[in-house]
Amino acid sequence: MRLSPSATDAVLAPETQEVFLHLVKIETSGGAILRFVDNTQNIISQDEEYIAASFTVILPEQTENAPRPCRLAIDNTDLAVFQTIKQSVNEEIIVTICVIAASTPNVYERGPLRYRLRNIRASKETIEGEVYDFYLIDRKFPKDTYTPDNFEGLYF
Repeated sequence: MRLSPSATDAVLAPETQEVFLHLVKIETSGGAILRFVDNTQNIISQDEEYIAASFTVILPEQTENAPRPCRLAIDNTDLAVFQTIKQSVNEEIIVTICVIAASTPNVYERGPLRYRLRNIRASKETIEGEVYDFYLIDRKFPKDTYTPDNFEGLYF
């Protein structure tokens, strides 16, 4: 996916006024939806309001190795967030992440990227879990790899 021309200019500029933000939507199979933006103010993007919150998201890398668990950690400052996540522990929890430029919140510069949230833990400071993607790239399929030892006819 390519960045918009204005985002490309901002990324390549030696200095820029542009601020890039992550939008995180957490949906449960029970219907609960939470929306967060890593900003000091709420943002409306594509007619949905994202609540300003402090969180960290590290996305899975697409490599040939086995998937490494990546993390989503949200500061536990709102009891409603903790209660929603706690009630949804036995349900499927889907996390959708987008990157936007603050000046153009309706344009997704990256995403939407959808992940499953698993292994959720909560403490008085944070609610955190591991994110896994849906794609076959994080699974060993097929189980064999194409190497000269395994597939001699493919290599000269």
